Amino acid sequence: MLMRSLTTVAATLLVASPASAQFYKDKTLTLLVNYAAGGNADTEARVFQRHLAKYIPGRPTVIIRNVAGAGGATAMNHLGLGIGLQADGMTVGYFTMSATSTIIDDPVLKIKLGDFIPIVAATGWNVVYARKDIVPGGYTKPADFLRATNIFAGGYSRATSHDTRLRLALDIMEKPYTMVTGFPGTAQINKAMLQNEINFTGSSLPGFQTQAVPQIINPGVGVVLFHHPVMGPDGSAVGNPSLLKQGMITFFDFYKEAFGKPPSGPKHEALFLMNDISTKMQRGIFLPKGSPMEAARELRQAFHAVAEDKDFIEDFRKITGEEPELVRAEEVDRIFERIRKVGPEVKRVLKESVGAEQ
Repeated sequence: MLMRSLTTVAATLLVASPASAQFYKDKTLTLLVNYAAGGNADTEARVFQRHLAKYIPGRPTVIIRNVAGAGGATAMNHLGLGIGLQADGMTVGYFTMSATSTIIDDPVLKIKLGDFIPIVAATGWNVVYARKDIVPGGYTKPADFLRATNIFAGGYSRATSHDTRLRLALDIMEKPYTMVTGFPGTAQINKAMLQNEINFTGSSLPGFQTQAVPQIINPGVGVVLFHHPVMGPDGSAVGNPSLLKQGMITFFDFYKEAFGKPPSGPKHEALFLMNDISTKMQRGIFLPKGSPMEAARELRQAFHAVAEDKDFIEDFRKITGEEPELVRAEEVDRIFERIRKVGPEVKRVLKESVGAEQ
C-alpha cells in the first residue's frame, strides 16, 4: 500500500512538474474563427482570448485569426486538411458548428468529424427576430405573423444550421419566403435588416445582445418572434429560462399561439432534432488530428479553468447575457456519435431543405 501511494505521488509530481507543463511557453496560440470579425463566434472567441492565457502553462500569446467563407466551412476545411497550418498544437479552431452540414455530409465541408481532436464545446441558444413591418400594419402578437407577406430571410449559407432553422420554421408555418444568403457575419445581416433588404433572421446570443438589441429591437425597428427550444429528458420542448423571463417564447409556443395547435410533422421533427444538436454544441473548439496530445490536455484544462474565472464569467455575461457553459471532450464525442446515428427521414428532410433553397 505504501509503495502504491509513493508511486501515485511520484506520478502526480511528474505530471505537475514545470518541465512537463510548458508546451506553450514562449509560443503563440491562434484561435481560428470561422466567421468574420464582429460575428457571434468572433465575439465569444475574443472574450476567451482576453482570459485564456493565464490558465495555459507557459502563458502563450493568444491571437485571433478570422477565416470566413462557405458558411463557416472554409476555416474548418483549413484546420482539418492542414491548409496553411500544421498540426502542431499552435492553431485551435473556434467554430460555429452546423449540425445540418455534418448530418447531410455537405460536399462543401471537406472534412469529417474524425479529422478533429475535441477540446471542448460550448452551448448556445438561437433567437429569431423580424422587422415589425413584416406584417402589414405592424407585428404585435404571434397570430399577426399569419398575415406576413414578402418575407426575405437573411442567412449565411444553405447548409448552415442558421439558414436551416429559418427555412424549416417558415416551411412549417407554410409561409412563402425568399432566402437571401451569403452574408459573411452578423453585422452584415443586421445592416441589411436596417436597410430593409431583409426582414426576417436569427442570431445566437452574442450577436443578438450586442447588435440586434441596440440597433434593431430597442429602436423599435424589429421585434423578437421566438427562440428555438431544446429537447428535455422526456423529449418535450424546453426553452431557455432567461429568455423566457424576458418574454421571448419558444417556437413551439409561438406556433401554438398563432395556429391553435402544436407544430408537428417530419419538418418539425427534423428542425427540433437539428436545433437540439446545434444548441448543445453551438461552438466547437478543436485541434486538428495529429496534434500533440500534450497540447490537447493543456487546452482542455485551460478552457475549463477559465470558465470558472469570475472575471471571465462577468465579461462573458456582459457580451451574451448568459453564463458560459462548456461541454467536455467526452460529451463532444457523444454528440458526434449522435450525429452519425441520425435517422434517414431526418436526413431526407434536411437534404431537401438545403437543396430547395430559393
